[in-house]
This record gives sequence, C-alpha cells and structure tokens, in this order.
Amino acid sequence: MRVTDGSQTYRFDYDDQGNVRTYTAGNGSGSTFNYDHTNKIKDLVVGTSNSILLSERYEYDQAGNRTKIKHEGAGGKVTETNFVYDPINQLLNEALPNGTSKSYTYDGFGNRTSVKVVENGKETKSIAATFNEGNQLVKFGNESLTYDTNGNRTSDGKYKYTWNEDDQIVAITKQGESDAFATYKYDEDNRRIEKNISGTVTRYFYDGDSINPLYETDGSGTVLRQYVYSMDGARLAMKSQGQTLYYHYNPRGDVVAMTNQNKEVVATYEYDSWGNVLKSEVKGIAADNPFGYAGYMYDKEISMYYLIARYYNPDHGVFLSVDPDPGDEDDPVTMNGYTYGDNNPVMMTDPDGKWAWLVPVAIAGGMIAARFGAKYAIRYGAKYGKQAAKWVGNKAKTVYNNYKHSRAVNKELKNIGKQTNKVQHILAPKHNWNKVTKKPGDFKSVSKVMGKVMRKGKETPYKKSSYQRTMKVKGQQVTVTYAKKNGKIYISNGWVK
Repeated sequence: MRVTDGSQTYRFDYDDQGNVRTYTAGNGSGSTFNYDHTNKIKDLVVGTSNSILLSERYEYDQAGNRTKIKHEGAGGKVTETNFVYDPINQLLNEALPNGTSKSYTYDGFGNRTSVKVVENGKETKSIAATFNEGNQLVKFGNESLTYDTNGNRTSDGKYKYTWNEDDQIVAITKQGESDAFATYKYDEDNRRIEKNISGTVTRYFYDGDSINPLYETDGSGTVLRQYVYSMDGARLAMKSQGQTLYYHYNPRGDVVAMTNQNKEVVATYEYDSWGNVLKSEVKGIAADNPFGYAGYMYDKEISMYYLIARYYNPDHGVFLSVDPDPGDEDDPVTMNGYTYGDNNPVMMTDPDGKWAWLVPVAIAGGMIAARFGAKYAIRYGAKYGKQAAKWVGNKAKTVYNNYKHSRAVNKELKNIGKQTNKVQHILAPKHNWNKVTKKPGDFKSVSKVMGKVMRKGKETPYKKSSYQRTMKVKGQQVTVTYAKKNGKIYISNGWVK
C-alpha cells in the first residue's frame, strides 16, 4: 500500500497473514516488524540508513499481556523493561531499564489506590489515593479533588475547571488566581476547535467527521502545522515552516522519535506505562509536535492528554470526567467511569476519541483500543489478531458515530431529568420499571436503563417520523421511543413490557 503526499511516498508492505512487515516513511526511514503465530508483535526495529532508533523484542503471558521488552542499544548492550499483572490483567509493577520500579494497587472497583516508586533499591515516592462511592478520585497524596453533580472534576491541587452544559472543559484557572489562563471551544461533533493559552490561540481543522486534525492555525489564520495520514488513519508526518518531520512509533503507538527530511533524528521521547513523560529531547520545529504517548495530543501547559471526549491526567491515572458509556456489566472494571485503559496501560489505550495508530501496531491489540476504548483491546486485539485490524479499519466511522449518539442520549436524559411532568410520565407505575430496577421511582436509576437501551438496543421505526429501541434487560423487554433531528435525540417515552 502506498500513500502519496506531493513528491513524498510512504510504503506499507505486508506478510502472508496480512500483517504489515515493513513501513517506509517519505524520507526513507522506517520500521520492520516480525510477529508470532498469534500475530502479536515479536520484534520491532525502527531506524534510518544511518542509525537504529529503536530495536526491541517482546514477550507475552498466556493472557496476551506484554511481560518483557528487551531493548538492544548501542554496542549490543541489552536492557529490559518488565511488567507484572494481577489475575484480571491490571498492571501491578513496571521495572524500567534505569533501575526504577513502579508498583500499583487497586480496590475491588478498579480504582488505583496507591503508587510507589523505588529507585536503585530506595523508595522515593509513596502516594495513597482515596475514592468516593462514585469512583471519583478525591485525594491523591496531599492533593484534594472536587466534582460537580455531573461527575466532572471542578478542582484539584493545581487547577480549577469550568465546564459547559455538554460536559466539556471550557476554562482552566490556576489555584490561587481568579482569571483563567486556558480556554477552549468545541464544534457540534464535540471536537476541540480552539485552544487559547494566555492569549496564544491555536485552532484545529478536521476533514469531515474525522477526529484527526488536518491542520492547525494561529488566531490570525496562519497555518502552523499540517499532518499526513494513511488511509487507515495513521499519522505519518507533520509539516511546518516548509519542513516535514516523520513520526516513528512503538507497539503501543507512542511517538518514540521524529526524523527530518535528511533522516536526522530531531526528537526522542520516553514514557512510563501511564503516559508520564520520562524523556523529551527535541530540536527545532519538533518542539511544536503536540502528539506523544499512544499517539494522543498532549497539552504540555497542563501536563494532560486531550482525547476528544475527555481529558486524561497520567499522574493521577484517571480521566477528569466520567465515561459516557457505562461499560460492560460482565466486566466490573469497565463499569468504573474514570479508570484509564482498564488499569492495563501497557496493552490498552482508552481515549474515547483521539487516535493515532500505524496499521501493524493496530494488529498488536493495544492500539486497537486507542481508537475504540479499552474494553475492545483484549477482546478483539490480543484474542483475534489480524482480524481485529480489519475490524478497526471497517468500523472506524461506525464506532465514532456510536460515540456521538451516546453523547446525544446522555444530554437528552439529563434534560428530561429537569422536566417534572415528563419524569412523572415516564415513571408511571404502568411502565413497570420495577421489573428492571430496585428504584422504579428514581429517574436516575431508570435513566441508566433507558440509556443502555438507547446505546445497545435495536432501532426500528415507530410512529410517523419517530423511532424505538428495544432490548432485554434482566429478562424483560424494554422499549424507548424517540425522534432524531439535526444530530440531536428527543426521547418521548419508555416502558417495560
């Protein structure tokens, strides 16, 4: 497969199993991949004709979790990164090549309750984390955190956050100050279209309903950066000030290096499993590259990642707002609306929106989650290998549309909760909500059921221009009726048969 951008050509070559065997960037640098019999990446070499940027070998456990990375450095020196997991695949420990070891504990709801760091045999950090009954992080070491009634973080040890009615951050103020230093604007597809940091404006422009930015401008409309993508959505290069820089990734989709048109290394990066930046060495325009860990957009002014639907704090290891999709009832960890990557950040990424992945990386499993959420990674990636990559390519637009539908449903249910007459109508005894919830008179409980039906139920025409969705909940058939107009959902009723 080839991607052409002007005089530049990017090439992908495949093996007999449909896995990408080699990738060649527009400057002639590239990557070589080898896979095991289950189509997981066995080894990866990233480099130019002059140097090797990355040479790694990977080992996995029976669950498909990566347990070891062997790094081959200059002079043949080999170092290792090792990972340990609990029985439900949560990361317990990561031992880095520099002698640093990081360990983590969790409660039964999937909340990360402690972080300990040991460097050269000496404990240098020990942080306890406390969560409330809503799985919201309320204490992180000496840092206190608060939330609004919608589950959005309103303050922590560094910042105060202002949210709009769509549960999007619109302003951030430093603690102790009264004026916001960061403000944000979004379009009707919930994508960020403007960021203003202390008067410096960046605007983002997208191609149709894509979630990848094609280019960015300053406040006066001058183009700052443009991006080159493959047909599958892999971000291949950044163009700025007449120069082109090329992205190089590891299996998780982290940007580990950038090279220029002369194949010279102009940026190298290292991260821990949760996305904390351990190393960032950049030259020239590479300093303006906004993408890093797992291919996410990094807002360095707040040390967080912007992931379309939500913002992620890698230090805390949680999102700032609750996931609009409540998760899988068969998998309790996914029911926690704040956890990142089901607490398995080695294999999974969970942006609910922002994505950047190379085709061979998608096959590995972890990068599949970078587009579709953590709950798909093990289920579709490590388990089904290359078939998952095809699923990724075929369903990208469908899953993003489902995400937008879920946001519209949540917004409508929130609006209904403010309408006394409509709530009373939906909660009428004849609608039999007692068959599916212990609190049939509580709209919050009933709305959770309605939301599930609206997200996962089968849609069929109802009356005139309206629709209905139905599905079985606890063995009972639940129906929700609604109309659709201009991308919005208008729910009229719901009942249990």
